[in-house]
Amino acid sequence: MQWLFSLIVLIAAMRTENPLERNPAMEDRHPKLRYVDTIPVETEQGEMIALRDPMGLADEIVLISREALYILQFFDGTKTVDEVIQLFKKQFRVDIDPEAVRGLLQHLDNHFYLDNERTLKRKRQLEKALLDAKVRVAAHAGVSYPAEPDSLKLRLQQFFLAGAGLPDRANGRPTPVGVIAPHIDLRIGGEVYTHAYRRLAEAQPADVYVILGTGHAGVSDLYSVLPVDFETPLGRVSVDSTFIQLLQKNYPYDMFNDLFLHKTEHTIEFQVVFLQKTLGNRPFKIVPILTGFSYHIFEYPMFEREREIVKQFTAALRKAIESYPGRVTVIASVDLAHVGPRYGDQQKPDRAFLHEVKEADFRALEAVKKVDAGGWNRAVATVEDRYRICGFSPIYTLLASVPARRGEILKYDQGLMDDHVSYVSYCSAVLY
Repeated sequence: MQWLFSLIVLIAAMRTENPLERNPAMEDRHPKLRYVDTIPVETEQGEMIALRDPMGLADEIVLISREALYILQFFDGTKTVDEVIQLFKKQFRVDIDPEAVRGLLQHLDNHFYLDNERTLKRKRQLEKALLDAKVRVAAHAGVSYPAEPDSLKLRLQQFFLAGAGLPDRANGRPTPVGVIAPHIDLRIGGEVYTHAYRRLAEAQPADVYVILGTGHAGVSDLYSVLPVDFETPLGRVSVDSTFIQLLQKNYPYDMFNDLFLHKTEHTIEFQVVFLQKTLGNRPFKIVPILTGFSYHIFEYPMFEREREIVKQFTAALRKAIESYPGRVTVIASVDLAHVGPRYGDQQKPDRAFLHEVKEADFRALEAVKKVDAGGWNRAVATVEDRYRICGFSPIYTLLASVPARRGEILKYDQGLMDDHVSYVSYCSAVLY
C-alpha cells in the first residue's frame, strides 16, 4: 500500500518547487478540503482523479490518485493530519507516508483548495478586482465558443440555421416576460438555444434582460447580483443600475454576496452572447443574477431562513418588474437532468433509461407551462431529484416572479457529455 502514496507525492510535486516545504500552521490546525468536483481522467499513470474547483478560487486543476482522494475525505475540518493518518491506519491496517500526505495538503493549500483564511483572502481579492474593473470579461471565449468576433457571429448563425432557423423579424410576436434557455456548452447544445432566442428576435425587444444564472458552486445567501457590465468578443453590455436599485429597495438581505462566483461561471455569459447576436444593434441592458438552492429548502423545517430569503427575493423581483419604466424579460439559464457515471450513476444510461429521464423532465416542465413555482418544486421533490436537475433555483425564481399566464416548451434535447456515456438534458421555453 505504501507505493500508492508515493504517487500522491508525484502529483503533489507538479509545478511546485518544494512540495514538502510546508506551512508550519498546517501542524496546528484541522485541514478542511473545500467542495470540489471530482472527474476521472486517463493519464500516462493510468486513471486519475482531477480536482476542479467550481467556485473558481483555485488557480489550477490538480490530479491525484483514487487512493489520495479516499484519504482526503477524512479532512473535514475536525481532525489534525496526524489524527487522520492514525485513523486511516487503524481502519485499514496499512502504513502511509505522513510526509506524502502533508505534501499533498500543502499543494492543495498552495492552490486554494483548502477552506482556510488564505483562500478567504483570495476570495476578497477577486471580488475587489472585479468591482474595481467595473466589467466582467468573457471567461469562456476561445474555449466554448470562438474568441474572434466574426468567427463567433458565423458560429451563432450556424446554430440558428441548424436549429430554429433564422428569425422572421417582421413576425411581431409579443415580448416574452420569461424565457428558459440552456446553459450547456454551446458546442453541445447551441442549436437548442436558438429556439428561445428566435422568439426574442421576433418580438419587440425588452429594455432590460434579467438573467437568472445557475450558480454551480452554490451561493451562500442563495442570490448574488453582480453590479458590473459584461464584455464578450461581440462587445460590452451595460448593467442596468436602475433595475438593481429597484430590486435592492425591496429586498432586506445582502444581494451582493459571493461576487467572485461570477468571474468564471458560464451560465450568464452564454446568454449574453446569444442576446448580442439576437438583438444586433438594438440597445438593451442586463441584470446578472446567480442563484443556487434545491428543493430541500421547501421540504425540511430546518431551512426556514432559506425559504424566507427566496420569498423575499421573488417578491422584490416582482415589484422591480412592475415598477421598472420599460419592458423586462427574465431569462432562466438552465440545464435539466444529469445522468451517467460522470454524475454518480453506477450504470451507463441506455435508451430506455434516457426515455425515463425525458418523461420525468416533461412532468416537471408541466409546471413551466402552467407558470406554477409550487408545482415545479413538487415535481422535483416527488422523485427526490433522482435525475439531478441543474437549474432548479432559476426556474423556481422565474415562475415565482414573472407576470406570465402561460408557458410553452419550444425544444428539448439530451446531450452526450463524455466517453463514459453521461448525458445532460436541456430545453428552450418561453413565457407570455
